[in-house]
Amino acid sequence: MYVHAPTAILDEEARLPKGSNTSFLTKLETQHKTKEHFEVPRFGNGDAFIIKHFTCKVEYAIDGFLEKNKDAVSEQLSGLLEASTIPFVAQLFPAKKATKETASAAGAKKHTASTVASKFKASLGNLMATITATAPHYCRCIKPNQAKAAFEFEEESSLEQLQACGVLETVRISAAGYPSRWEFSEFRDRYQRLLSKKQLGNGNLEDTCKTIVQTVIGDPDKYQYGKTKIYFRAGQVAHLEKLRETKRLAAAIMLQKI
Repeated sequence: MYVHAPTAILDEEARLPKGSNTSFLTKLETQHKTKEHFEVPRFGNGDAFIIKHFTCKVEYAIDGFLEKNKDAVSEQLSGLLEASTIPFVAQLFPAKKATKETASAAGAKKHTASTVASKFKASLGNLMATITATAPHYCRCIKPNQAKAAFEFEEESSLEQLQACGVLETVRISAAGYPSRWEFSEFRDRYQRLLSKKQLGNGNLEDTCKTIVQTVIGDPDKYQYGKTKIYFRAGQVAHLEKLRETKRLAAAIMLQKI
């Protein structure tokens, strides 16, 4: 049996003439009762369900779900706002207007109104497309205390925030994997000075990189070789950078003595 996402079930129920919140919950239980992230409250009146999110469980009451999802706006009000002479107001309804024109041109008999769930899915899809097309860097802001007072740090509150935004899990995954990676050519050009010419030998690019890694790091669990890159566990690149800086400092002191 094909399993629909909760938002898809909600949209389907909202389109039915006799759709109801109770029917929505029944369909949700039927399709997701065996899923680990879905639960039904043990004590209740059959008017709620539980979703296990990343940080904790959240209980949702079904009262008003369908009505809120429809988010109906009268045609007269929509037309009035679309025809507004204020540019900002008129820009709030372009998608709906375009949909009407497309449906009319195709000879469609009935226009299916968009729902809150469908708008959310479309917005999330656009966000993911933007993120995929870029190289984003995230800044996590943590409040040191709930009162936002200066020079006060609440450990429990800060830890909860780090857990809620996934920072601790990200650090754990990063430490367990190989977060740092270098192209063979870039790695050789940057770290070949850590060894003497005699130690480097006359090997090819990949052999030279392997010689540097095996000599400087040693522990094979701290790195892995790929087809074009070398992968390092957390902290190894910092170790290499420290050794490189020490070498450069020693060379600078030697030059100053001459």
